[in-house]
Amino acid sequence: MRTKYRLGIDAGGTFTDLVLADRSGDVRLYKALSTPADPTSAIEEGMALIAEDLGESPAEIVSNSDLCINGTTVGLNALIQHKGGRTGLICTAGHEDSIEIRLGHKEDGYRYDPEYPAAVMLVPRYLRGRARARDLERLGQDALARR
Repeated sequence: MRTKYRLGIDAGGTFTDLVLADRSGDVRLYKALSTPADPTSAIEEGMALIAEDLGESPAEIVSNSDLCINGTTVGLNALIQHKGGRTGLICTAGHEDSIEIRLGHKEDGYRYDPEYPAAVMLVPRYLRGRARARDLERLGQDALARR
């Protein structure tokens, strides 16, 4: 570790957890109530807890960190709970139903099992679109070029 700290933040649905490790290997855990309408508020609150504990400003803590990782389980929770906004899917032509038929999720490849529970659809069929693979690749390249 070249600087003082490494910082990890997980903005969850109920709590926002912050983990701070220092050069000596000491690890400190902090927890703030999540603010779903504005997740950054909970991160600011958590950083304020760290700042108070260390006697340094949040800016100093971040500036003195080799690594700052910010993750969230909010998106994963929305996916698991089937909550959130309406979602569409654009995929390679011929693969519109790959998720529904669970390609890639079967231990035995294409094994058919009538007892296997049906998948809950993340994207209804009428919101699935198809495109040629080369068109999707060009879309991705165009999006990257605009950054």
